[in-house]
Amino acid sequence: MGRSFLVHNRSRILAMVLAASFVAVSASPGAYAEGSVDTLKNQQTQYTQQQQENNAKLAELRNDATQKEAYGATLQSQLDAIEEQINGYSNQMTNLDLQIQQAEDEISKKQKQIDADNQKLKERLRALYMSGGASNLEILLSAHNLVDLSDKSEAITMVTEHDTTLINQLKSEKAAVQKAKESIQSKRQQVTDAKSDFDAKHQQLSETLSETQQFLQKVGAQETSLQAQNASLDVQAAKTAAVLDSWSQKQSQPASASESAKSTNSQASSSQNQAAGQSQAAGQSQQATGASGASASASVPSSSSSSTGGGAASSSSSFARLISEAEKYLGTPYVMGGTSPSTGFDCSSFVCWVFTHSGVYNLPRTTAQGIYDQCSKVSVSQARPGDIVFFTGTYDCGSPVTHVGIYVGSGTMIEAGGSEVQYTSIDNSYWRQHFYAFGRLG
Repeated sequence: MGRSFLVHNRSRILAMVLAASFVAVSASPGAYAEGSVDTLKNQQTQYTQQQQENNAKLAELRNDATQKEAYGATLQSQLDAIEEQINGYSNQMTNLDLQIQQAEDEISKKQKQIDADNQKLKERLRALYMSGGASNLEILLSAHNLVDLSDKSEAITMVTEHDTTLINQLKSEKAAVQKAKESIQSKRQQVTDAKSDFDAKHQQLSETLSETQQFLQKVGAQETSLQAQNASLDVQAAKTAAVLDSWSQKQSQPASASESAKSTNSQASSSQNQAAGQSQAAGQSQQATGASGASASASVPSSSSSSTGGGAASSSSSFARLISEAEKYLGTPYVMGGTSPSTGFDCSSFVCWVFTHSGVYNLPRTTAQGIYDQCSKVSVSQARPGDIVFFTGTYDCGSPVTHVGIYVGSGTMIEAGGSEVQYTSIDNSYWRQHFYAFGRLG
């Protein structure tokens, strides 16, 4: 089967599945905010379990596909061998047909010679008869003596025997050619029967190979569907985590304020006790009280000091904002040099637009190579949703990096490519062949 056709269909399936799933996900943050924390955590656990089940299915599918591909390769090898034998038999049949035709031509030639000699003999006998000398009795009566009679009889016999010998020789040669022809025809029939057997085997193997290819297409579609489900689960988990992060920050703020107040009261009470016990040194007591106040102020935790680390889109909330912005433009036409939703996007302008307008990272318009140059490099094993995936050699632009997309997890990216902004599996032969690196902004 055509490999490009399969890859194209798998990409379309992936896009449709993801688009359908993300429509539901985009409406979920409000519902999450109203649900309990336990419900949200349970949902995260379910997402993880579902991904594990999907991964197990993927491993099984890929194992089956590997076995089927090996089986298909064996079938193809057998088909090639059979086709070679069939071609050999066809060549033999062609040669035998040529020999049969030559034998038929030779038989026809001999028959014409026989017919011609027979005709000549008839004409000579007829001439003898018409001249009145054809009768043996007349020859006997017209003989002057026994010697003359013997000479005349011998002459007639020699003519007759000569013609008869020629005719019989031609008939013998014709019979030999006819026998050779029959032998060739018999051999041709044997070759025809053998070719028919191989034709039947070829047909059977072709049908089996076709079934194998259909199975591989079905496996490919199932694999794409599972990858799309995993990518959807990645995004749902990220959005759920973003809600939980927001809730956790809100819950920690009152507690921090309470602890700060308690710390301040404790420090103030300590200062008062010190002042009462040392009334003779009021000035020193006031200085001690001031020092205690400074210490209390320093102990108040600062929410601005916390850091997610790991890059601009590494946190759940950042990725949720990133993917929410990216999803707005699904179906937007791909236009080389396009820079906005109104003009269309190319691969790099789409990535720049999404990072900048989501507020995750200010990324002015640049090329795929320009984006790569701003990223810290990430190994494949460390890649996570929100990272950027780079490709090389997709077209000739004079730079190593030629294409870019936003990684959403589970072997899937959202990109401006093909004809539009779409979800695409990077786990296929084309993208594996052109893969360059993962990168992370920030």
